[in-house]
Amino acid sequence: MKKAWQIALALILSSHWLFFTSSCQKPSVEIQKAQTISEIGKLLSATNDTGPVSTDRAIESAHKAVSMAKSIQNDSLLIRSWLVLGDNFRLQGENDEAFDFFQDALDLSKKSGFERGKCQSLIETGTIYYIRGLFDQSSELFHKALEIAQKKKYPDLEANALNQIGKYLHTTGHFEESVIYYQRAIAIYKSLGNSQQSVSVLLSLGKTYNNDGNFYMALKFYLDAFTAYKKANDFGNLADVCNHLGTVYLSLNQPDKSMEYHRKAMNYRLILNTPEGLANSYNNIGKVFLTKNQLDSAQLYFSKALFNCEQIGYIKGKVKALTNMGKVETLRANFPSAERYLLQSISIARNSGYVAGIAEASLELGNAYLGLHKSDSARQFFQLSLEKAKLTNLVQLDHDGYWGLYQCSLIEKDFKKSLEYYTLFAQTEKELMQARENQRLAELRISFETETKEKDNEMLRKYIEFQKMSILRKDAFMWIFIAALGLTVAFSAMFYFRFENKKKANRKLELLNHQVTIQNQELEKLNKELEIANREKDKVFSIITHELRNPLFWFKNLTEMLSLKYSTMPPEKVQKTLNALDESAKNAFHLMDNLLHWSRSRLNRITPVISEHSMEKLVSESSRMYETILKQKNIQLITNLSGDSFIRADADLFMCVVRNLVSNAIKFTPENGTIEINSDRERQHYVISVCDSGIGIDEKYKKSIFNSEVNSISVGLLSEKGSGFGLKLCKEFVKMNRGKIWIEDNSDGGSCFCFTVPSANLINL
Repeated sequence: MKKAWQIALALILSSHWLFFTSSCQKPSVEIQKAQTISEIGKLLSATNDTGPVSTDRAIESAHKAVSMAKSIQNDSLLIRSWLVLGDNFRLQGENDEAFDFFQDALDLSKKSGFERGKCQSLIETGTIYYIRGLFDQSSELFHKALEIAQKKKYPDLEANALNQIGKYLHTTGHFEESVIYYQRAIAIYKSLGNSQQSVSVLLSLGKTYNNDGNFYMALKFYLDAFTAYKKANDFGNLADVCNHLGTVYLSLNQPDKSMEYHRKAMNYRLILNTPEGLANSYNNIGKVFLTKNQLDSAQLYFSKALFNCEQIGYIKGKVKALTNMGKVETLRANFPSAERYLLQSISIARNSGYVAGIAEASLELGNAYLGLHKSDSARQFFQLSLEKAKLTNLVQLDHDGYWGLYQCSLIEKDFKKSLEYYTLFAQTEKELMQARENQRLAELRISFETETKEKDNEMLRKYIEFQKMSILRKDAFMWIFIAALGLTVAFSAMFYFRFENKKKANRKLELLNHQVTIQNQELEKLNKELEIANREKDKVFSIITHELRNPLFWFKNLTEMLSLKYSTMPPEKVQKTLNALDESAKNAFHLMDNLLHWSRSRLNRITPVISEHSMEKLVSESSRMYETILKQKNIQLITNLSGDSFIRADADLFMCVVRNLVSNAIKFTPENGTIEINSDRERQHYVISVCDSGIGIDEKYKKSIFNSEVNSISVGLLSEKGSGFGLKLCKEFVKMNRGKIWIEDNSDGGSCFCFTVPSANLINL
């Protein structure tokens, strides 16, 4: 009986134990699942930490998260893990692997109805299309993501989509529209309190202001972003902001400052191992070397950029690298090689719809074709560059494109077109001059504000220190008062210490005031320099407008008279009118040539190219254009030059001087007169004289005839008007050719204009 009771008791206890264990098993599974979810969250959060965290570690953590999410069959966490994996593979330049993970996330999001995952997957897939240069496809995905984010109220993803659309619009040349999207993204991030993402969008906005020439706003955004990322130790974004700062400082013509920031960006990207970012850094460092005319170093970095872009399929970077390599080959005069690079760049840019890339590569290809003496091809690509530049609002490309078309027209002797293109070139030159002034003012403003902030902070720190010291002194005084006479010596020492500190503070304040005074003086000096530059610019354009109007007016009258009265005019009068028309055209061309050279010399755009030339050949070519007027006035031109006389000079500058002196001699030589061009060897140079049998020059004008500050309008024997700046131009060009010019009286009457030019065959005399 006892044994049966024991058995029954055992059965009752075992049944209770089974019930207890079965009831505890289910809660333990739920706890384990919750722990797994928490662990996945920690792994994914670790991949978002800023600083020099290896992407390999982030990928390893994301792979663990994928395995754990699959084990608990949690679709949303699996999608998040795939997106993190894809993002880190994209940073490493493994765009194909990244694309596969983004597609897996997109497919599972659609299948499971996870709208947030679908929205984020569309954005990430669009970034891969953007990198590959498929800009229209990327834009389509970004807009789909924006629609979902707005409908489902995902403000962070809405801001991300707006930012990506802004980048697409910026790349395709729609700068004003891109600013609208960037500002919308910033407003959302600020409302969410996400300052890091807000600053990230500021970088893109700063890039847009940089392209518009508003360097003050661009620098302001970039410097604010740099401070924020430096404080957060965010290496990825620090690399981007340093890259942008380097670009702005290069635009402000500070290559050393630009190189400093581009190298910082490169070092951050080397730590993070981001091939796309490194490609951008290599391209930008190459541009700095190109600005310094260090072509070998520039070519090395452009080659590195091209290699990285080809490895990861980065189309935009590849277009830039090929264009830059073509530019280097053009500067080396290796035009066939430049042509190959640039044609490849244009082809890739066209296929991807990269408008700015087409404009830049077309401009450089036009320059290469000019070097190959293919003016028709050059004209075609200069026009293509201008067409695309209009869409991207790139004024510098307009400026260089018009100059290229002007050169093509001169080669083809289409003087009407050349005048038209030169006028457009002059207009863009004026805009660029204004932009350069704005750049300089922006630089000064940023520099001044930065220095002012630093000084304010320094003064604030000193004030706080002073306040702390004052509090300490008060406490010490209280203790001294309590201790009374026993601490008299200590009190005296404290008083002396306080007095010395005040003296030091006063000296420092005096020094700071002196520095502020010096900076104000420097700013005043810079303002005066800007005013002088403005006056010089206005003078150049007013002279060009005034001087071209008169000859073109008479040219128009002659052609109009000939077209209206040709049928009623006798043959001899027709011939006489045609001769006058020919002479007027030559004079207009000669005047325009003088104006071009003079304005370029005033704007410091002429760099003499010194080489060896035959003096007789250059003089002959220079005086050939005056054969008609010489015959008309029955003036005999005599040249006494040796065929073996060789000089070292810039041929264009030398010929311009000869043309002006011969033209001047013809103007003041009567009919049946003579003009002689002679040369004499004196030590290491030749003395060339242009003498006429004309009316001579009044003594009172001789001292001021070459003075650029004095306007001397003269009238020839046949009432030919002249501005007098031709002789001033002669003085500048003779000086550029390392010579000097002066006037002598001709023994047979008239005047002799003499100038020197270095000999090519230097001998010891």
